[in-house]
Amino acid sequence: MKNFDVVIIGGGPGGMTAGIMLSQNGKSVAIVQMEQDSFGGTCLNRGCMPTKSMLKAATTYRHAKQAGIYGLDLEVKPVDLARVRAVADQDIAQLREMVQGMFAQAPITAFRGQGAFTSDHEIMITKSNGVTDLIRGETIIVATGSQPVELPFAPFDGRHILSSDHLLRNTELPETMLIVGGGAVGCEFATLYHTFGSKIILVEALASIIPREDREAGKMLQSAFENQGLTVKTQTRIERLEISHDKVQVHYAGDVPTDTVDKVLVAIGRRPNIEHLNLQAAGVVTEKGAIKVNPSLQTNIPHIYALGDVISGMSLAHSAEKEGQVLAMNLLNGTENRMNVGTVPRVTFCHPEVAAIGVTEADDGIKTLTLPQVPNGRALVDKVAPAFMKLFVEEKTERIAGAVIIGEAATEMIHELALAMENKLTLGQIAQTVHVHPTHSKNILHAVQHALHG
Repeated sequence: MKNFDVVIIGGGPGGMTAGIMLSQNGKSVAIVQMEQDSFGGTCLNRGCMPTKSMLKAATTYRHAKQAGIYGLDLEVKPVDLARVRAVADQDIAQLREMVQGMFAQAPITAFRGQGAFTSDHEIMITKSNGVTDLIRGETIIVATGSQPVELPFAPFDGRHILSSDHLLRNTELPETMLIVGGGAVGCEFATLYHTFGSKIILVEALASIIPREDREAGKMLQSAFENQGLTVKTQTRIERLEISHDKVQVHYAGDVPTDTVDKVLVAIGRRPNIEHLNLQAAGVVTEKGAIKVNPSLQTNIPHIYALGDVISGMSLAHSAEKEGQVLAMNLLNGTENRMNVGTVPRVTFCHPEVAAIGVTEADDGIKTLTLPQVPNGRALVDKVAPAFMKLFVEEKTERIAGAVIIGEAATEMIHELALAMENKLTLGQIAQTVHVHPTHSKNILHAVQHALHG
């Protein structure tokens, strides 16, 4: 049996970050990764990166179709989704090579297979051919990620009722598609397939899409989607799905008329991958289907830690990366630093983009400031809608407690506000910063000036 200072189960963004930092600082590290995936986890293989590659194609296609507004005449042919997917595959292959290069520079021992506890220090790794390895770690980090949640009355079949994993492998453009769930995943695929020509029906059970964010922002995104031609149904619940003659009949609760579609994407959330870990053998406690940890990411077993989606946190690759970094530093230095989840940006790469950070509503001592949607120079020449921007500001300190942006480049603009929040900058300090003209980011300056001077 091989012994390591640290054994990490899961080679996604959080596990990789922690493993590389620990190994580069003298720790012997093993990472256990499932055979069917390369290192990089869901984000690289079935999430962030393939989706963003295809969304870039969608943006290019949308610009080509709208070329007339820029004084150009372009011939636009129907989308060949197989070609788009092939380009995404090339991008992912290149990124996988980059990840392998990172591992080559860090002395990490990699094991492929399903990792499971046999005790609080020992991990059994089982390969698909039945071959097993038993390894021991003084410290163990669980970072096995998550998987899409099914509708209880309509399990995934891979053809008509799909998860995001299934849809990313799809190479046929459906004429009509229902998307269940108006969160980030649902909104991104709504943008992607609508741009390529599918008729999209987006259904959300709560009062607005992007339901975890500010309600006004959700209504504004819904209005933008509807102006583009998508159908959005909020406060709508699906009662059952019936497959007949290669179509799916969608039956809603209440008096909502039935819809008939080619495919259904279920994007109602993700659940932690913990069922195969045999956590009981290690004595690790779970809560509501996730591993329970303290603010230092430590489980009830002092030498076992968990991070990323398995602790039912923000389910964001960049959040897991930061958790991996903080945990590695704590293990190396004997510290108990904690991650500031309040300054982690939350983004949706739909059209228009949505980015948010911090609180989502006014509370005691927090005021709300919304920037009037006056076009700036960059929005005008880019021929896009002016950004919607709302700030939540601490009344006593004039520091930003939260923000939401909807518009072009919102997912880039949010970093300025993240930096301001992390470093406790005031509105006045942000206002003193020169912003390049013309840029979309100058809207942040306008928002701050409006908050200060009205």
